[in-house]
Amino acid sequence: MARLPYLEADQVAPEYRDMLKRNTNLHKLLVNSPEMARAFNGIGGYIRFKSKLDPRLRELAILQVGWMEKSEYEFTHHVKIGKEFGVTDEDIAGLMARPRASPRSSSRWPGRS
Repeated sequence: MARLPYLEADQVAPEYRDMLKRNTNLHKLLVNSPEMARAFNGIGGYIRFKSKLDPRLRELAILQVGWMEKSEYEFTHHVKIGKEFGVTDEDIAGLMARPRASPRSSSRWPGRS
């Protein structure tokens, strides 16, 4: 269950309704903080559409982070997107065969206690 409400267009000020063009729970959640949502969409759009990173490699990186951080939403959505860019079932199985992230500890960040 989400900690914040999923907002519909009629619950958002008119100047922010464009952020709900993509009718996804992610966007409905992000629009609780419209300026943050614009920033998030800006960086996401850059990574997805303007970055010079190979799209298949980009999707593999997103999938790896989604799997390691136990983000079911991110992982499942990018499995679909990744397949559009050549990610295979074998690639996905390989990511899943690696251990998931463990709780953060000081050993993860050298020099920090």
